[in-house]
This record gives sequence, C-alpha cells and structure tokens, in this order.
Amino acid sequence: MVIMAGLGAAMMAVSVMTFLSFLVAIAGFWTIVAVLAKIGKADPMMRKVYSRHLQYKDFYPAKSGVTAFGKTPRRGWR
Repeated sequence: MVIMAGLGAAMMAVSVMTFLSFLVAIAGFWTIVAVLAKIGKADPMMRKVYSRHLQYKDFYPAKSGVTAFGKTPRRGWR
C-alpha cells in the first residue's frame, strides 16, 4: 500500500509539474505512510483482512442455493 501511495503521489506531482504540487505530493505521501503505520500498529492482521476484502465480488445475486441456476420462462408463459 505504501508503494501505491508513492506511485499516486508521484503521478500527481509529475502531472501538474509545479513546485507546489511536489510539496503537496510529498506531504500527502508522508501523511498516508503515517496513517498506514498507525493502522499497522493498531491491528497487525489488517493487511490480511484488506486483501481478503479485495477478493469479494461487488454484487452477489440472490439464489436459492449454491447450485441454483436461473430458469428462463417458456415462450408461451402468458
């Protein structure tokens, strides 16, 4: 996550290319690193919880069972 924070800060700094953007990117990067360090000290298992969270789907459709398939209506259902 620190690498992604560094990559995001670098992209922000390089895309604007002003001295102020570099200062904001550096300050933002170190703020994110401090927050991640605090989270890591508070809950060492947070990395595993977060990585498991990423594996879940955004939406699970309602089904009656694990092997249930959607039934298509007959052509003359009316």
